[in-house]
Amino acid sequence: MARFSDQRMPHDVQDKVWDEFCELIAKLKTHDEARRFFKDLLNRQERLMLVRRLQIAKLLTLKATYSQIVDILKTGKPTIARVQRWLQFGRRGLSDSIKRIRTPSFRALEQRYRDYYRYYKKTN
Repeated sequence: MARFSDQRMPHDVQDKVWDEFCELIAKLKTHDEARRFFKDLLNRQERLMLVRRLQIAKLLTLKATYSQIVDILKTGKPTIARVQRWLQFGRRGLSDSIKRIRTPSFRALEQRYRDYYRYYKKTN
């Protein structure tokens, strides 16, 4: 994602802007509406970056090891560690959201993700 300096905007204004964004997201009603919104808002690389973080979180909640996640998703350990910190010390938004979606077994998810990333090489 592009870099934007948050230092020029006071924290209370940042919170208001963020609340407006979250309110808009909460008003999306269907899968198709959400899909179109995010395709308009984010480029392909930004969308995939968000999806990968979610995939890492799903694997971590299924007790996958860092080595397994690196092998399956071809991602770096620092990225996995960051997502792990969000799951452990965050505001439970990510972990609560993952609990709401039906996550297949580790083996089924592993196979699906291996199919997705079979053309990638490990990044870190």
